[in-house]
Amino acid sequence: MDTHCTVTLLPEGDLAVSIDCSQGDRLLEVLHRAGIAIKTLCGGAGTCGRCLVVVEEGRIESMDKGATLSKEQLDEGLALACQLRVAGDASIRIPAFSRLTQHRILLDGPPDEEETLLSDQTEDIEERISLDPLHQRRVLSLEPPSLVDNTADLDRVRRELGAITGQVHFSMGRPLLSRLAAQLRDDDWEVAVSWTDLFTHGEIAEVAPADEEAPIYGLAVDIGTTTVVAQLVDLSTGAALAVRGEYNRQASFGDDVIARINHASQTPTGIEELHRAVVETINNLIDGILDETGSDPDQVRVMVCVGNTTMIHTLWELDPNPIRRHPYTPTVGAPPPVRASELNLSAHSDAWVFALPAVGSFVGGDVVAGVLATGISQRNEMTLFVDIGTNGEIVLGNGDFLMGCSASAGPALEGGGISCGTRAVDGAIEGVQVSSEGEEVYCQTIGDRLPVGLCGTGLIDTLATLEQVGVINRSGQFNTQLDTPRLRSSEEGQEFVLVWAEQAGIDRDIAITSADISNLMRAKAAVYAAIKMLLNNLSMQEEMIDQVLIAGGFGNKLNIDAAIAIGLLPDLPRERFRFVGNSALHGARQGLLSREAMGEAQELAQMMTYLELSSEDQAGAFMDQFVAAQFIPHTDLDLFPSVQRDGRSVNE
Repeated sequence: MDTHCTVTLLPEGDLAVSIDCSQGDRLLEVLHRAGIAIKTLCGGAGTCGRCLVVVEEGRIESMDKGATLSKEQLDEGLALACQLRVAGDASIRIPAFSRLTQHRILLDGPPDEEETLLSDQTEDIEERISLDPLHQRRVLSLEPPSLVDNTADLDRVRRELGAITGQVHFSMGRPLLSRLAAQLRDDDWEVAVSWTDLFTHGEIAEVAPADEEAPIYGLAVDIGTTTVVAQLVDLSTGAALAVRGEYNRQASFGDDVIARINHASQTPTGIEELHRAVVETINNLIDGILDETGSDPDQVRVMVCVGNTTMIHTLWELDPNPIRRHPYTPTVGAPPPVRASELNLSAHSDAWVFALPAVGSFVGGDVVAGVLATGISQRNEMTLFVDIGTNGEIVLGNGDFLMGCSASAGPALEGGGISCGTRAVDGAIEGVQVSSEGEEVYCQTIGDRLPVGLCGTGLIDTLATLEQVGVINRSGQFNTQLDTPRLRSSEEGQEFVLVWAEQAGIDRDIAITSADISNLMRAKAAVYAAIKMLLNNLSMQEEMIDQVLIAGGFGNKLNIDAAIAIGLLPDLPRERFRFVGNSALHGARQGLLSREAMGEAQELAQMMTYLELSSEDQAGAFMDQFVAAQFIPHTDLDLFPSVQRDGRSVNE
């Protein structure tokens, strides 16, 4: 019996795409295999209700489980891709609001980089640590052997290279060793030797004629849960040549690390699938960068990757399941370097791939990279470093000590799990103003396009201004006494319309619901509670914080007043807040270009105290802080003295 089927993906302006599959395949998996990016916060468990498609014709069977769709959704012919099986040839359409379109990615530095803290601190680090990359080439002028000095060829190379670099021991593979004698004599004992510092020893990678000039490149890679960014660097000069970013294709298996860990543990091929997805993402970036610069994969001789502990485990194809189980112990904190060929990465097959070390299960090498790049451990100022995303990763300290923790904020602050939420795509609402009692709404969108949904910064603005103008109260409940058509009832409860369909870039109203507000309240409470836990464990008060560094793409357009008004960030003088951009990528590049910086990253990971908020001695206190923070801005208003309670918008 022939079980071959074809699923045709109907276009929205482009040509239709035909996908081969087998009868009985789950539709979501068919789309994943074809590289079709579609929203799925729960990783296909059927609970988030985001992977919506329309079956136009053909044989598609429902599995009759998963999230319950509204009458309006059913009337539109929508169904969950994760709960559909292919029974024969079929045609489907993916609505715009279900697609993972390319979104704004913070590739490198912060906005107005020349005026921000990261730029200044990165310059300090570069002055403190000279260019001394993990992989480098040195020209050696060797004394020919004689009866007086009959040292073996390899030992002669080792001796000279060690005198120049200070490295104690160098190894050489057999293929290169078999050519060494002829190479040295053919080039009259003057050769260019390339080597990689593996910290336990140096590995000689190439011996070439001294006058042969071939570029040697490295790659710094920031593997975020949501996005991946790669930067090509000239190891001879330290210059950044090109940078690119795109979605982490692991998003097909869930928006957060817990969903992906579940996929790894519950699916027989789960670990392999997660590994393949992140490798495909990185390789696609590498291919684009190499095409842009006219470079060759063999010129890439070393890579430094940073990411949270789960992301690095999946890249190394290690089981991440112990990360989320008591006592929350990862397989490895500082993964040993491996060959690019072992990970199927598009670089020289013998290139070494490094990862910056993690501090704990949920404070990874990306945080260590951020601390390295911003120079926190080199300064006296008490610094709060905050990277807000699916996991809120937070570090508090200075040159004397560092303590870090992670709070599971969930995807709400990035637009996930929100009825009209979206990533930071063109048309995403990133700023909101609401008039008194909610009569008029003004929205600022990315790219000045028609609104398509609310991204994280827009959600924070919305929550702050709705509370300040009286549309919601401090507990996040709608004021049902308001006389405005924007406040209405739906099947899911009360909702407030921000953009009417005729003014939007999608064919429906853009609204924020009671459930959305609850998700946001929990997310902001988790981040603030984690900050309070660090402060309390160190017997410190908010006013003792000299500066707050906000990292990542989320902070790029964040309205600090709004973030404080809802109780996401501590109420401190606004001049203490700085955006530091993609500090993780900066830290990865520092490690790539400086052996000393890579060693410093190892020391930072060992220096930092990891506060596990799920442990028995912390969980109760964290829950108390979390509950207290589920008000706007907090149950204790004394913690937020500057937040206005007179109804004035934070955007005015």
